[in-house]
Amino acid sequence: MKILILGAGRVGRSVAETLVSDANDITIVDESAERIALMQERFDLRGIVGDASSPSVLSSAGAMDADLLIAVTANDETNLVACTLAAQIFNIPMRIARVRDSELRHYPRILGDEGFRATSVIWPELALVTQFSKLITFPAAQQVLNFADDKLTLFTVNSIENAPLTGKTLEEAFRLLPQAKMRFISIYRRNRRLECRNDTVIEADDEITVLVSSDCAETVIEAFHPFEKAETIVLINGGELSALLTDKLEPTRSKRRVKIFEGKKEIAEDLSHRLTSNRVSVSLVKHDDTLTLMQEGIDQADVVVALSNNDETNIMAALLAKRLGAKRSIVLLENQVYSDLVRGTEVDVTVSPTQASLGELLRHIRYGDVVNAQELYQDKAEALEIIAHGTKKSSKVVGKALKEIAFPKGVSVGAIVRGEGDDANVLMAEPDLTVMDDDHLILFVPNKKVIQRIEHLFEVDVGFF
Repeated sequence: MKILILGAGRVGRSVAETLVSDANDITIVDESAERIALMQERFDLRGIVGDASSPSVLSSAGAMDADLLIAVTANDETNLVACTLAAQIFNIPMRIARVRDSELRHYPRILGDEGFRATSVIWPELALVTQFSKLITFPAAQQVLNFADDKLTLFTVNSIENAPLTGKTLEEAFRLLPQAKMRFISIYRRNRRLECRNDTVIEADDEITVLVSSDCAETVIEAFHPFEKAETIVLINGGELSALLTDKLEPTRSKRRVKIFEGKKEIAEDLSHRLTSNRVSVSLVKHDDTLTLMQEGIDQADVVVALSNNDETNIMAALLAKRLGAKRSIVLLENQVYSDLVRGTEVDVTVSPTQASLGELLRHIRYGDVVNAQELYQDKAEALEIIAHGTKKSSKVVGKALKEIAFPKGVSVGAIVRGEGDDANVLMAEPDLTVMDDDHLILFVPNKKVIQRIEHLFEVDVGFF
């Protein structure tokens, strides 16, 4: 597949790293010669220095033969204009644009076939808001992902001393939670991955990833790390992101109280005028003003979320909030080096805007019947939700038991969701479980290079249609 990536920033680099393979022919365009040189040193791809919204630059990058355009420059206008050019001049069938201006969400006709001709639009702020809201709902978790219309939840959590499952084997965990449909995906102990066997003992500080039926996710998480629901949430220096997250948390429909601290007067005044619920307050508070933070009740916060576009500011805000008595901190960090450095400190959870955008992009990039794709916390692995179609004659998977399917080495099935809506049934993977037409399979893929083989495995013979 010929893929044209516009923008060699953090998201562009991550997308290239994810898609580079023998099966993909990738060209990346950026105005920075330094960035292009770095990309060509790291990956087997072609680089073009130039303006991504220029027809001549796109032509020299091979747009005429491209199958997919991914526009992820730092400029919304460039991304949208590139989609228009890709459609009208080069006839590229798939055109994905990253757009930051959330106001445009209210005008879908401008973005689609009647306007800029993007076939898919990625909203990075909305992706972040979704991640933050899940982490606030389950404040003990490091990562929370949903699959199959939220029927399944995948979470990562650190086990703690005296938790119900700490000191127990995996076999005992299943016995202690007989109603829970769950599957252990990974266990890390002091940065070393353990094999998930029935006799594996869960220890304090283990980092555990589990796939579970969503109706019992809270019960299972609490078995590793008991927690109180977050009712007082403090958002620091988020600006528009704070407004979007407040709307998502729906404080007027729950017991939650949201406090927004902003260091700039004009931003604080704007948010105060827009957010009028009596369960939301906006205050002019600098992130390092200890006295004012205490006066505003930082010590009563269940969760503090640092949301500025400055990594160092967010780290300092979170550390100070925890020192002053906040129970838990979540920090927005762009630099992966910082995320690694703060692991094990008073910063409880870090969220990467790059990874949030990448997760949304993967949903649109994966082919065939892949309807969801997410990168796993810490692992260089990916979780796929893929639909099985066909009959025993037309499909390589339908009508076969899981143990009979020729999955690539290392690929495992976590669960199958059968049916739709309220009638959907969650079936945890067993070797003898047979795949049926329209089943949703949740796969865990340790090596991204085999993803195309998985997509081919689920292809249906032409005769099916």
